[in-house]
Amino acid sequence: MGWLADRRSRRWIIGLGATGWAIMASLGGIAQNYTQLFLARVGLGVGEATFMPAAFSMISDYFPRDRFARAYAVLMLGAPLGAGIAFVIGGLVASYAQSVGAVQLPLFGEIRSWQLVFLITGLPGIALALWALVTVREPQRRGLLAESPSQQLSITAVIRFCRDHWSTYGTLLTGFSLMAMFTLGYLAWVAVLFMRTHGMEPAQVGTLVGPAITVGGIAGVLSGSFWCTWLTRRGYQDAALRTAIHALIAAIPLGVAAPLISDWQLALPAITALIFFLTFPQGTTIAAFQLITPNQMRAQVSAVFLLVTNVFGLGLGATMVALLTDYVFGAPALVNYSLALASVLVGVPALVCLILGLKPYRQSLIEADRWLSSAARTDG
Repeated sequence: MGWLADRRSRRWIIGLGATGWAIMASLGGIAQNYTQLFLARVGLGVGEATFMPAAFSMISDYFPRDRFARAYAVLMLGAPLGAGIAFVIGGLVASYAQSVGAVQLPLFGEIRSWQLVFLITGLPGIALALWALVTVREPQRRGLLAESPSQQLSITAVIRFCRDHWSTYGTLLTGFSLMAMFTLGYLAWVAVLFMRTHGMEPAQVGTLVGPAITVGGIAGVLSGSFWCTWLTRRGYQDAALRTAIHALIAAIPLGVAAPLISDWQLALPAITALIFFLTFPQGTTIAAFQLITPNQMRAQVSAVFLLVTNVFGLGLGATMVALLTDYVFGAPALVNYSLALASVLVGVPALVCLILGLKPYRQSLIEADRWLSSAARTDG
């Protein structure tokens, strides 16, 4: 999808992808066997994959470079909003479906309560997709490499560019992937933490933890963008990367302390503060890559960034906490200790990687200024 987004209309890619996502999400609700459910979830993943690379590339053409961080921060508000709303609305939808029980649909037969949740949450996505197609415009591409201002770059050229700048891309990818493990590991287990450690019921977790994640996440994403802008105005050209470093310095001790607090009334604001700092650099991490990447490959580089961070974050973040709970602490009730330990195991290496990446990142920014100047002269 990144390859397509660097070559075709990003607006249509997003609109059609969102339509496919909504349809596949709903098809999970009428699946009658494992194979059908598996294929529906694969289709859901394909639909989701269309959005971010195309959106990241479009925003880099909508806004000037000094406003990248704030623009991406607004886009990334969807993550904490979605996570928080999922706790609240997801809990309500699940409760409704449970109360309704199984229903009979023509052609499809019996639909169980958990399948009904798929149907209810998937269908509104079609309306959103149509809205995007009607209201979003395709911007003119800017920030092209001077030697190829109007041409598409081959995959070989993209690979060569990234290989030549591996000291920058490698340290950033590693650091941000470990940070994704930190963030998504917590998000995956925070509800379980409050149920096992503080004895809360699922409904109580939804009404308390959901708003905490939403408030902490929104405040974190927006504050991070303002912090990045403040640093930039004070002469720090590497502000996008520094913002992530500053966030980790605050998040690591919070990640250790928050799950070990015995009183939930104190633990909840600590978790909210942790979410604040974990989401603090979300807009700036994207800006960090876009600022050093030519337009003709921004969607593809974004796709690689999303692939790697999601494999680590979604694939390993939650799993690591589970493995620590089962094999290190040996009791489900001790998930709080697993979260505390995981904060150190991934947070500290992430911080080290990003600090090591500062020097090569500054060099890449200098080079980006050169080819942007060349492109401007060519356009002139």
